[in-house]
Amino acid sequence: MDTERFEPFKPGLFELTDGPDRAPRLIGVRCQSCGRYAFPARDICIFCHSGQVERTPLSSVGVLHTFTVCGLPVPRMLPPYAMGYVDLPEGVRVFAQLEDWREAELEVGMQVELCVGPIKTGEGDAKIVSYKFRPKR
Repeated sequence: MDTERFEPFKPGLFELTDGPDRAPRLIGVRCQSCGRYAFPARDICIFCHSGQVERTPLSSVGVLHTFTVCGLPVPRMLPPYAMGYVDLPEGVRVFAQLEDWREAELEVGMQVELCVGPIKTGEGDAKIVSYKFRPKR
């Protein structure tokens, strides 16, 4: 990830692993009462409402559940850009921007991998950085 001027979209959504590749991992929670996972991390389980949740890294590879290619601009985001839902092995469905795609190659059911990068520009051209997914190569 380019570390020039950037701002996180929201702190605590992901972490970069140790090691030379600094691979990203989403941070979710696993409930100690019912065993289910959730993202983003929170203080109580969204399923059983237990307060016994443990922060945990989630898988970095998932399956594209659905997607759309957007052709209209939104503030600080130029088209075309793609957004989609990704199903992770832990049973979590994550909404994210898609990166490094060509429309012809995007396909429901394809494997995608987690990456980190700018999602839009902020004040003074700072890059707003968050998690994204890209086709697994």
